Amino acid sequence: MNKKTIHILIIFAVITTNLFFGLPRLARYTAVDETLWSYDRVPKFWRSIEKGNWRGTNLCDKPGVTLAMVSGLGLPFIPDPRDYEKLQFQSKTPEQLAMIEKIYFSLRLPVYLFTLASLFAFYFLLKRLLSDDIALLAVIFIGLSPILLGISLIVNTDAILWILMPLTLISFLIYQKEDNRKFLYLAGVLLGLGILDKFVANFLFPFLLALVLLKYVLSDHAQTEDKVRFLKKSMADYLILIAIALVTIFIFYPSAWIKPKEILNTTIYSMALRKMWPLVMGAIALILADVFLLRSAILRKILDFFSTHRILLIRLASLAILGMVAFVFVNTYSGMKPYDFQEILSNPKPDMPFVNEFPLNFFSAFFPLLFGLIPLAAIAFIAAIVFLVKIRPSDTLPENSLIYAFYFLLFILVFYLGNSVSSIGSTVRYQIVNYPVAAIIAAIGLSGMAKFGPVKKYFLGIKFYLLVGFIFIISIISLTQTKPFFLAYSSSLLPDRFMTNLKDMGDGSWETSHYLNSLPGAERLVIWSDKKQVCEKFVGRCKTGFRYKDLVNFKFDYLIVSAGGKAETLSRSSQRKSTFESAFGPINVEKLYAPDGYSDFKVNIDDKLEDFIKVVNPATISND
Repeated sequence: MNKKTIHILIIFAVITTNLFFGLPRLARYTAVDETLWSYDRVPKFWRSIEKGNWRGTNLCDKPGVTLAMVSGLGLPFIPDPRDYEKLQFQSKTPEQLAMIEKIYFSLRLPVYLFTLASLFAFYFLLKRLLSDDIALLAVIFIGLSPILLGISLIVNTDAILWILMPLTLISFLIYQKEDNRKFLYLAGVLLGLGILDKFVANFLFPFLLALVLLKYVLSDHAQTEDKVRFLKKSMADYLILIAIALVTIFIFYPSAWIKPKEILNTTIYSMALRKMWPLVMGAIALILADVFLLRSAILRKILDFFSTHRILLIRLASLAILGMVAFVFVNTYSGMKPYDFQEILSNPKPDMPFVNEFPLNFFSAFFPLLFGLIPLAAIAFIAAIVFLVKIRPSDTLPENSLIYAFYFLLFILVFYLGNSVSSIGSTVRYQIVNYPVAAIIAAIGLSGMAKFGPVKKYFLGIKFYLLVGFIFIISIISLTQTKPFFLAYSSSLLPDRFMTNLKDMGDGSWETSHYLNSLPGAERLVIWSDKKQVCEKFVGRCKTGFRYKDLVNFKFDYLIVSAGGKAETLSRSSQRKSTFESAFGPINVEKLYAPDGYSDFKVNIDDKLEDFIKVVNPATISND
């Protein structure tokens, strides 16, 4: 059996393992904001296409078109989801509940299968960019990542984005490596689809331009004419990339057919570039003017300086990233001092001065990434950075995998800078695109470790597959330990009292609903929940929110509270004449949300004491 066949069989084993853990979860979960897509946006997109209502394909500012195209493949197998939207907070029959679960299963399955199919795209592209062994290691890390499995089970733009953005980057790097325009065109199409999925993909416009300039810095150009020719061709190709991305957006976004300004709304006027588009567009315009009008006179001087010191540039940048990684571990193991990463990430869009906000968001960014990788991947990720810090001039050849590890590291670093400048904390979901990129870096790092001196003889040749088997084992252990709350995964390197996903997506809601539905007379029960996802799968009546007039006329049988809803509830209860307390009577709110307090039923997410959702009888938490 040849090597290619073995690798394909291993990828199928990855997919089979992923299906074993993921498939049973498809119907048994309700995620935050997923109702917006399942009941409204996805059916609205296809309904608009059917009626020729092109304006109706403008779903939201995401814009979410790519997600709607993929998820909508499940619509023919279910009734109109709009008929079930009104049932979220009402009593339901078992038949209605079963149909709601079928709706979710049918709309999630195409997204899930799309993510599994993408593993082959990752493998064949990475094989061309790096090597078949590194590509295989990367696909195993990606395909068996608990967090990436978790996001793939949700009808959410991030379930598609984590695939399109990294594949765009990989395709562009192959184009640079081979000077093959087929991959430039592929990158342009993928970029357009990525932007149609979520505006965050606009980040690639400036980053890919930076890669053009970095390619110049790391290449050897003997003559001035070679330098001028290289920059002209590279910038012309970059404009072709932009044109293809814009054409892709126009073709697949019918709303733009009747209102071309939608193309601007999805690009330079989108939230991703809203604060920075004058700077980004201005920089691109200046570079183009210099390249095409001044024969790169200014740009060459700047880039030649960095090219002369390229080893130092790589080492300093890598050392800075290594320092940030070390700080995350030191700060975490010292009890989150001076930075409480959990507090920062629990409120990723705070209202505070930029001068205070930027460092908090930036320094906390690596925390969910490092502890969201399985331990071996995290160690290999750090090893790749160490190799870069120790890089030698002979290692800067374009085909060396370390150079691509540097490119991928810069992607993560610049992504964090972009989030921080936009006043957004890099939570698990807000940086989901970094997990496959980190997996690729880890694969490069692990490959380097396997070729290192004393361990070299243990991992080359046929013994390489022993390493593959070992990764499978520890990945399956990680998936088993966090099952079914894959998005809440945190590695064993993280102390038990901390957690990575501070903005959960509704974990534990289905389990809570299932418990409530098993109670005698469940259809007659009235509950209040700080997670509306509980309501959708509960057969009785359910209330959420804090408006006094909506709550005061009900006698609640149970209160459902969670770690994710704690902050808002405590804020309400601390207000004078709290609507929360006046509606429920005299209660002890601190006691209600105590992680180790009384409960009739409780789910600890990822076995974390501080991450919970529980069912409480109001009488048990009344004030003394």
